[in-house]
Amino acid sequence: MQTQTHQDFEQQQQYGAMIRSLSREKSAQIRDWQLFHNAVPLESIAPHLSLENLKASWAYPRGVLDGIALRLRHSDAALHDSLAPEGMIESLIFEVLEQIRVESNCPDELKGCRKNTQTQFIAWMQQFIASGGVEGSIGLLLITIFSTVWMKLNSQAIPQLMQDIVEATRAGIAQDMGPLLVKLKASRYNQEAYGQVAHEVINLVSGLIADEYRNNPSIRTKRKNQSATHLKIEWVPPHAGKVAADFKSPVSNSNEQRLLLKKSLEKYHVYNSSYDSESEAKKKIRSAQLSTYQDQLNQEIAKQNIPWAKLIRIYQQIFSSQLPKRWQTTEAEEFLDRRYLTRAATSPLQPALYKQLAATSKVNAKTTLLIDCSGSMKEQRVKIAACVDSLVRILEQAGIKTEVLGYSTSSWQGGRPFKEWRKNGQPPNPGRLNERAHWIFKDFDTNWRRSRAGIAALLRPEIYAESVDGEALIWATERLQNSSNNRDGNNTLILFSDGCPMDRATIEANGEEFLKNHLLQAIAWCEQQPNLQLWGCGIGSDLRPAFQHRLSWDEDPNNIASTLKNWASEFKASSFTNKKYL
Repeated sequence: MQTQTHQDFEQQQQYGAMIRSLSREKSAQIRDWQLFHNAVPLESIAPHLSLENLKASWAYPRGVLDGIALRLRHSDAALHDSLAPEGMIESLIFEVLEQIRVESNCPDELKGCRKNTQTQFIAWMQQFIASGGVEGSIGLLLITIFSTVWMKLNSQAIPQLMQDIVEATRAGIAQDMGPLLVKLKASRYNQEAYGQVAHEVINLVSGLIADEYRNNPSIRTKRKNQSATHLKIEWVPPHAGKVAADFKSPVSNSNEQRLLLKKSLEKYHVYNSSYDSESEAKKKIRSAQLSTYQDQLNQEIAKQNIPWAKLIRIYQQIFSSQLPKRWQTTEAEEFLDRRYLTRAATSPLQPALYKQLAATSKVNAKTTLLIDCSGSMKEQRVKIAACVDSLVRILEQAGIKTEVLGYSTSSWQGGRPFKEWRKNGQPPNPGRLNERAHWIFKDFDTNWRRSRAGIAALLRPEIYAESVDGEALIWATERLQNSSNNRDGNNTLILFSDGCPMDRATIEANGEEFLKNHLLQAIAWCEQQPNLQLWGCGIGSDLRPAFQHRLSWDEDPNNIASTLKNWASEFKASSFTNKKYL
């Protein structure tokens, strides 16, 4: 299971807070070392501000964070996107020039911020040169453009060694580049006008590249792969697009976007659903074997030094919601209660004539724990079962109802639907070809003590097969929403998984992205549901950007108490009681 440690989580929270403080953008945050703004991952950002730089020895972390904050604060994202050109080199130049503009406009009172960003930009250029980035003509041309614009807008020179490296190239383009530098500096406070001049710079660079490669067939052929061979800059063009980003948006999404997501979900299809199953896991296991699993689970939890009372209080506070303040009457002081004016006249010494507002809180929450029972999760099943059992116990005693569900398949590499598909001539795009298995380990109506045998069924190796995550996520969400008529409650769904869906028969027949795309769309659909928060725990790196909320996971089986404490702090740090619940 690919994991994110609690230490990583805390560091990302700290960095995110620094960005929010300077940018004044409350939605800015870092999750799994990726920047998010308005719940959307921001991948297309100037290379010297890549969050990967935070782990590099040459980088200046404060410069990275301050540069990101200035970009969010002083650049209109919608305008920038509308002006951004397509093409790898073109979009890279446009992005870096905009970032140079933003950093050069750093307010005078933020002298430390200005120094931080300048230090980081120079450090990045030095690293680019030291790593061989200017050995190719394109890299040398780009670093010349970037350094020249940076010096013009910041009125500051770069180190002498760097000047020596770019001097010849700078002299060669000075006649064409000189007037553009003047226009860039003159328009640096007008983003749109500056963007138009940036396009002129891009056209100049594109012409220089075209002239160099026009008469050299062998190099012209290599140019098709210049992103991998000539240009040593990691860069994701903004127009590349990803399925996750297409549907990932804030709760205040438009009806048009909701309709788009609904239509996309409807495109997912199943070849034959008649073999699908939904059953209580404990009923599929012999009583003697189930008793053995339960004893094993009890022994595992008994070894842990879990502070039950403390954790119950913490989780109760996290899941509590504030009720509207009510008037508390017959008080000895505060506001005079008009209903007792007669008593005030006849019995002026009577103390209980007043009223005051009293704040109250109530636990009104339900939580579903959804477990990925795919084969790759089998090795972690003991700790997963122990964590789930412990968390259910804590939540129940804190007044929170819980449900524990799981999902896998009844067969490996397809089942009866797969055989039918092959028998029928293997028509293209058949949809899901496996037998879906949904497991109920505990329902909302069964308390923790009576459900422990069901939770212990998580230890059975035979239930771990392949996985169809998107359908399971929608299934668990609908069960959670339909479990109560109270629409004002706080519903939480936690998905325990190790990565992308894996059903080999379905993937081979429909393509690698079929199940993954459906899962991404299901995640986006869950994010749109009212009074629901979706959390991911142990999610692999491919899916981390899709989850707005994540819990850390440590594979060490002997620190369950620490895991439960970390989750509590992560719930708090991610503003668990946010506007979606209030």
